[in-house]
Amino acid sequence: MMVLTMMSIGARLAVYLGLASAALVGCSPGGAPDTEDAGKGGSSDGSGASGGTTATGGRAGSSSANVGGGQTAGSGSGSAGSGSGATGGSVGTGGTSTTPGDVPTDALLPARVRRLTTAEYAASVQRLLGVPVPEGVSLPPDTRQDGFTRNESQRVDPVLVKQLDASAQSLAAAAKTRFTELAPCGDAAGSEACARTFVETFGRSAYRRPLTDDEVSDLVALYGLAAADGTYADGVELVLRAMLQSPGFLYVTELGDGSGGDRIKLTAHELASSLSYLVTAQPPDDALMAAAESGALDTAQGRADETLRLLGTGDAARTSVLRQLREWLGLDRTLDTGKDTTVYTKFNDVRTSLDGETSAFLSAIAFDGSAPRSEGSVGEVLGANWTMIDQPLADYYGMTLPPGANGFARVEYKDAYRRGILNQGAFLSIYAHASESSPVLRGVSVLKRLLCSPPQTPAEAGVDIPPSPQPNATNTTRERFETLHGQAPLCQGCHVSIDAMGFTFENFDGAGQLRPLENGKPSENHKAVDSTTSVPADMGLAITGDFANSAELAEALSQSPEVRACFARHLFRSIAAESGAAVKKSEDAYIEAWRANPAAEPGSIVESIVTFVTSPLFAYRRAQ
Repeated sequence: MMVLTMMSIGARLAVYLGLASAALVGCSPGGAPDTEDAGKGGSSDGSGASGGTTATGGRAGSSSANVGGGQTAGSGSGSAGSGSGATGGSVGTGGTSTTPGDVPTDALLPARVRRLTTAEYAASVQRLLGVPVPEGVSLPPDTRQDGFTRNESQRVDPVLVKQLDASAQSLAAAAKTRFTELAPCGDAAGSEACARTFVETFGRSAYRRPLTDDEVSDLVALYGLAAADGTYADGVELVLRAMLQSPGFLYVTELGDGSGGDRIKLTAHELASSLSYLVTAQPPDDALMAAAESGALDTAQGRADETLRLLGTGDAARTSVLRQLREWLGLDRTLDTGKDTTVYTKFNDVRTSLDGETSAFLSAIAFDGSAPRSEGSVGEVLGANWTMIDQPLADYYGMTLPPGANGFARVEYKDAYRRGILNQGAFLSIYAHASESSPVLRGVSVLKRLLCSPPQTPAEAGVDIPPSPQPNATNTTRERFETLHGQAPLCQGCHVSIDAMGFTFENFDGAGQLRPLENGKPSENHKAVDSTTSVPADMGLAITGDFANSAELAEALSQSPEVRACFARHLFRSIAAESGAAVKKSEDAYIEAWRANPAAEPGSIVESIVTFVTSPLFAYRRAQ
């Protein structure tokens, strides 16, 4: 048993974490955080908390971060790099040629560090330790930008510091039974030499790079503190606890090697780490690290090859890509969506199945095609005449599973009302109210996420929001909202396009079930719904025409080049972990490369990812 007091261990651990934080010099940006997107994380001013965990999710700059009462100083990886390097070759089916000169320096993303998201943290510890984040350990939800959890403005605040320490203690204790695998030692009693080997090998995986001599020495000293009056396992446990709270583990750096210049080339290990977290949300595997250290990731072709290999490695890549697709449309909230059970009596019984339908459907499109680089398109996501359902959903939708089906199976629609993901129960229930449909929520979602034409908010337009019209025995939902918006001229400027999109979904109630008649509570209104709409050219949207319902709207959206480009913009914001005016030039540069790739422009999900990875936007950063 370890008889060392927890006070002395905690004090030494705090000292170590304070020293480790010095590896992230200048990670705090000079100046205020971006405010273009209301969903961005809070301050990136470098403020921290006792315990030493670096508290910044900001960009590389000149100011230092206040951590644990002191300042971070010194740099482990530098903040600038040269502009020379990979020219890349012909990549993928589109034959895209990428060279550093293709993207002007001022269009590159800024040098920065980014804190792991909660999902990345959980996936990383599972990969490294073989154990999940223990039940009872709760990390706060991520702040979002443009709806995405990948956010360069994530920070570590005092609350998260405590939660990370609690998580690290629980994880290190849970992994203790696996130390013979994680930290094997020929000496039955353990030894400092074995601990040093563990620090160097496990640390390389956890930090996604070789440790510096000082980092190794500090961690070995920390091992000795616990092992002196305890056991080898006690020492390794404390080392793990420190590593899982260290900046080297918690942050993905994009800082280069410190060689100077306005154009920064990411180091080999930064390329591997960024690529792995983009595709799998986990640290690089041995093959990717080897590719990085051989120089293969310096070429566009090498990065394309590794991207495709990772996409085929299994559940981690599938989960990561599906998360980004679900966040694009806001469909990661199904399980948190609640309904009035007196109105939608069956919703709670199928909520899990609705969530599963989204994942199974997107997975089938993105990963299960025979040629995933040319198939698996956003057009199929929006316009598919089939879905993936299980028995509860078959009953809910009034559909029939194929004979012998077990779990989710592909079923083609037999009616003219459902097409693509917009007409699935998850989308329809998320973008609705607890007891009725919401043409406004549905219309705004289509305008923002698919047409990149977000309407002004009432605050931006200087309009007070009138009370929502209440259900009554006389009018349908559409009639009530048409009356309301017609009586408020200031609202019409935005609602003419919002309503044109949103009313097409009125064939479906607030829980995603088809309703040719509106049966709303408390009135038991049995009037026929009207889902027709007209989108004239003067509305300024990417699609025009007359549509009978949301299935016809979805079909038009699925064929629109502008919708495909809008998807690419949102995908860029997820990949880049940033959105808004500060990175508009970077986003536009990506769209230019995306349009130039014949394999990506048709809306291929995989090829759109490959386009970014093979671009200088991935491999280079600009200095502040």
